[in-house]
Amino acid sequence: MREDRSIGSYNIEDGDSINLQAGPLSFAKPVIYLHSPSDIDVSVKLSLIPEWSLSVIYPVVPMDYRQHLEWNVRTTHQDGSLTEHNSSLHVSYLFWEAKTNLQAFPRSPASKPPPVDTFNPITNSLDDMDSIVIPVYKAPVYLDKSLKVLGLHTEARTSFITCVHMRYLRLSNHEHLLATVYPQAAYEHAASSNISPQPDVVTRVCMLFKGICKEHLANWPNAQMQAGNDVVWWVDVVGVDPTRAGDVTLFRVLEWGGVEVLI
Repeated sequence: MREDRSIGSYNIEDGDSINLQAGPLSFAKPVIYLHSPSDIDVSVKLSLIPEWSLSVIYPVVPMDYRQHLEWNVRTTHQDGSLTEHNSSLHVSYLFWEAKTNLQAFPRSPASKPPPVDTFNPITNSLDDMDSIVIPVYKAPVYLDKSLKVLGLHTEARTSFITCVHMRYLRLSNHEHLLATVYPQAAYEHAASSNISPQPDVVTRVCMLFKGICKEHLANWPNAQMQAGNDVVWWVDVVGVDPTRAGDVTLFRVLEWGGVEVLI
C-alpha cells in the first residue's frame, strides 16, 4: 500500500520560496557486512533521523520508537558470517529497511532546502549535475563496475544489482536508469551507525535511483554524458578507500542500500 502523500496545508505568503521534493522514497534492502581478521564480539547501533522509521529488520532485536536499534553479534572470520547473541541466529549480514515519515516534513511557511552535505529521505532529489542516465539493459554491467571500484565484493554486488535492477526497474518497465550515489558523510546524517569495537574501514554506499522514459531524456543532458565517463569518479564522490576495504587483515564494515524515488 502506498503511503498517504498528504502533508497538510501551509500559510504561504507572497515572496516565500517553496522547495519541491522528489519523495516519497522507498529504501531497498540495506544490508551490513562485518569482516574481521579474527572472531570478535561486535555491537552495531543504528539511529535514524525523524524523517525515517525502521520498517523491517533481521535479525529481529528491540527497537526504540523505530528510530534506534542495537545488534550484538559474533563475527566468523573464515566466511564473514555473523551469530546474533540473543537469538543465536547465524546470518550472512544484518538487514534493515525504512519508510519515510511525511508527517515529519517541516510545517513552516516556506520549507528550506536541506544542507548540501546531508541526505534527507523526504527533501533530497536527483540532480542533472551529479547523476548518471543509462539504458536499463546496460544497467547491470555499469552497476557492477561502479560497485566494484567502490569496494563491494562479488556477493554484495550481485545482491545489489538483483535487488535494484530486477526488483524495481524491470518491474516498472522503464527504459532508462537515473541514479546517483551519495557521499558517506551525507548518508551518515540520515542513518548514523556506531560500531564497537571501532572498525578500521567503513564503506557505506547509498544509491538514489529512479526509472525514466525516453521522452524525459532531454531533461538530463549532463547525466547522460557523465554515464560515459570512467566509473572511478564515484570513489571520490562517495569518499571510500577501496584498497583498505579489501584488506583482509583489517576489521571492515560494508553497507549498501538503494533509495528509489517513487514520483
